[in-house]
Amino acid sequence: MPHKSSVNWRSQIAGHAVEYKRPGAVSELPGRRRNGQKPFEDLNVDLPEIGQHHPLVVMRPEGASRGTPTAEIYVPPGEGPFPVLLHIHGGGWFTGNALGERKLGMQFCTQGFVVVNIDYALAPESPFPTGLEDCVYAARWIVKNIAGYKGDPSRIAIGGGSAGGNLTLCTALALHGGDDDGLLDGADLAGVAVRFAGAVPQFAVLDLPRWIMEPHYYAGVAEMYIMSYLGANFSDRMRQPLVSPVFSPKLDSLCPVYLSCGDEDALLSHSLAMTEKLTLAGVPTTLSVVEGCDHEFLKLWHLLPNAEPEFKRICAWLHAKMAAA
Repeated sequence: MPHKSSVNWRSQIAGHAVEYKRPGAVSELPGRRRNGQKPFEDLNVDLPEIGQHHPLVVMRPEGASRGTPTAEIYVPPGEGPFPVLLHIHGGGWFTGNALGERKLGMQFCTQGFVVVNIDYALAPESPFPTGLEDCVYAARWIVKNIAGYKGDPSRIAIGGGSAGGNLTLCTALALHGGDDDGLLDGADLAGVAVRFAGAVPQFAVLDLPRWIMEPHYYAGVAEMYIMSYLGANFSDRMRQPLVSPVFSPKLDSLCPVYLSCGDEDALLSHSLAMTEKLTLAGVPTTLSVVEGCDHEFLKLWHLLPNAEPEFKRICAWLHAKMAAA
């Protein structure tokens, strides 16, 4: 069951007991990002050996109206072409970055994937749908450009944690099902077709009304994160399929999905609800509920004995889906 507060998983990430002071207003969120609250970056020690690391790849062409997205790209040793994983960081849509996901991304790379670990525009400065547009753009960019990084554009999967898990399924829906109804700006890559071999949302936010009704240790902040992402009048947007993918009428358009969540995570009910919706829609679906694990557990191999085995299960599943693509 979920812990009483998010201090548990935040302390696990920090490696020591921490105090967590909840933000009091949306206006405080960018300051938290700027003031050095980047605990995931402290996990970037003893990085695994990979073939190549491209730390800052600019995806938009020179002169584009927006600068995002950029990416770190990790390439396995060898000739390739390798299957590709588009990795999307979490952070409540308002914080997080590719640097904080570097070690996890490199760990995926050691399993034989070219990993595109993206930075996307963050709320509240860049509210919905800007961050999602960046993720969709990144997927199309991969199709056009990943061969230059030893990746196979015919074998692409997508995954990410927390808000990145949300963006994982919303990106897949936008590209597979046309759920945007003209909402998203495709910029210079509009019309580039993308078909994912698999999607892996991890401890994901998938149902915003549920998040408010069942916040658990997010009580008092879930609404704030949602308001940051959707704006002050968020109530009429929470069920939009590219915001809460559990409500999408086009789930049957999705690729196979592997949902992973710890049994101590406040967001577990989102994965359970999505599993039901996906299976009813006929989507090949795997649900993994990992014992003794809280939020962001996949980064904690050194602390949680069930984290690395789950990571290996995810990689095996991805390779099986890529082989079939």
